[in-house]
Amino acid sequence: MLNEINSFSGEKIIMMVIFGAIVFFSLAGAIVYHLRKFKRRREEWERAEKMFQGVFNQVTDSIVVVDKEGIIYKANETFLKYQGKPADKIIGKNIQRIPMDYVFEDELDELKKAIAEKGVYERDIKFFHKSGEVIPIHLVFKPLKISSNKGQEKSYMVVTGTDLKKTYEKDEYISQQKEELLEIQHLAHLGYWEMNYLTKKIYWSRELYSILGYEEGEVEPNLDIIYWMAYEDDQNRVWKAFLRAFQAQEKVDTHYRIKNNRGEIRDIYLRIRHYFTKDNEHLRTIGILQDVTKQVDLREELNAQLIFTDKVLNNSRLLFIEFNSSFEVRNINHVVQQLSGIAYDDVENKNLRDIFGNLNRAHRKFVNENLNFKRPLPFKDYKGDVHYIQWDHATFSKRDGENTNILLGIDVSETIEKRKALEAAFIQDPVTKLPNRYKLEQVLDNYFNKNGNNSERYLALIFIHVEGIHAVGDAFGQDIEDRLMRSLSERLYGAIGKYGLFVRRYTDQFVLFYPCDASIKIIMEICQLVAELLKSPFIIEGSAITLRNHIGISKYPDHANTKEDLIRFGSAAMHEAQRLNLDYYFYHESLGKKLKSKVNGYELNNN
Repeated sequence: MLNEINSFSGEKIIMMVIFGAIVFFSLAGAIVYHLRKFKRRREEWERAEKMFQGVFNQVTDSIVVVDKEGIIYKANETFLKYQGKPADKIIGKNIQRIPMDYVFEDELDELKKAIAEKGVYERDIKFFHKSGEVIPIHLVFKPLKISSNKGQEKSYMVVTGTDLKKTYEKDEYISQQKEELLEIQHLAHLGYWEMNYLTKKIYWSRELYSILGYEEGEVEPNLDIIYWMAYEDDQNRVWKAFLRAFQAQEKVDTHYRIKNNRGEIRDIYLRIRHYFTKDNEHLRTIGILQDVTKQVDLREELNAQLIFTDKVLNNSRLLFIEFNSSFEVRNINHVVQQLSGIAYDDVENKNLRDIFGNLNRAHRKFVNENLNFKRPLPFKDYKGDVHYIQWDHATFSKRDGENTNILLGIDVSETIEKRKALEAAFIQDPVTKLPNRYKLEQVLDNYFNKNGNNSERYLALIFIHVEGIHAVGDAFGQDIEDRLMRSLSERLYGAIGKYGLFVRRYTDQFVLFYPCDASIKIIMEICQLVAELLKSPFIIEGSAITLRNHIGISKYPDHANTKEDLIRFGSAAMHEAQRLNLDYYFYHESLGKKLKSKVNGYELNNN
């Protein structure tokens, strides 16, 4: 029996060991299974949490998650920026600590009721920013259940806050953009219509109403109005365009005229386009109408101007040259072609100087660098004749951005010749053909402008009075007097003209403009030569006529420093020689005082 007991005890122990091992491994397996399950759930929760937080922070509105007690559980970055605080200063705190005019606990019952009935609760509040600004906020409350990392669900409330100030600004911006778009359409005279195949409706833009001659909303939009407004001559083409657009569903671009509701004839450019879904279902058709009346009128006016310009340039005496910024000629008209001898086909890429001919260096530089034509330029034609052309220059920009230069000129050679003849007559004595007193004043002006302050330059004016000229005229007549004057001027000019400008100043008076030196020796020789010349008689009509001279001399800078004083002193010296019956007389200061003393009242007024 003892053996049986021992045997039973051993078997029992073995069974118990085996049972214990089974239980141990079962428990170990269960623990491992639950650990793996917990780890996998935690990883899924962390991924979900990470994804939720990423989406959470991408929302531009403020978002905060609170529990039923109003304790903040989560908050996105936008919310934190508005608060101006980090997350650790916000999370775990009561929502009522946010500076606003909303009391969470007071409206909790109303919130729960709205959530139960509608699933959402909305309210406008005022948020008091730390800067002192009061910001209107629209709050939206929605319920949310979040599973913890232990798999337990907990109820929360998601509160979304929309900054109404930014919303107002966005709405204002959109409205402004819409108005600007309408203004652009108006400025471009661009209207459009849209046919929506889903809603079966047709829409007209505001500008389309205007183009068609209606007030906005005055008529119900339809395509028949657009078609029947087509000008009678263009209706067939418009009809074919509409058929291609709506039957063959083709793109259409056409130009035609309409007579709108106000009776105005307008040029219209029409473009029709179709839009389809991914399944090739016809979604909508859009038509764009642009009023191009002004562009058409401008183009016609431009064409008329081009025709007019062509007729003017090719049927007038104007010279026309077109060239680029490199002075390469692009075009000329028939007048330039005739003068230059260059054919139209050979003008391309020729330099402007080739057209102008062989200019001197000054003129060549002027053409190449200046093009500011204040004076006529010489233009040598292919025969070698020189024409004087008055040019006008302008630069224009073409559509390709290249600048083109235009020269318009008129041949003023005849005018210049007439002007030269007139100028010559103005400064020339008609009887003797000698320069007159106006020429003398021009020369004196130029001299004093250049040498007025130069004390090393000397000038003498020799005034020659010829006595007896008027007596010949009185005795024999004007014709004999003129013949005598011509003979006299030839004799004097032949003898003393080499010294300087010899001028007939008045009827019986000549002046020699003589740039001299400091010595008076040559001046005295000239005076003596004149006296000797006049001793020989002049034979007129068989009669010997003898004349007498009286000469007055004034010098620069010895006697005068101005043109006026030099003339006055020379004339005074001549009259003094005449009074004293001398051949010649040099001016001196005492003569000036003497002459002034003879003027009545001079001494009285100058005491």
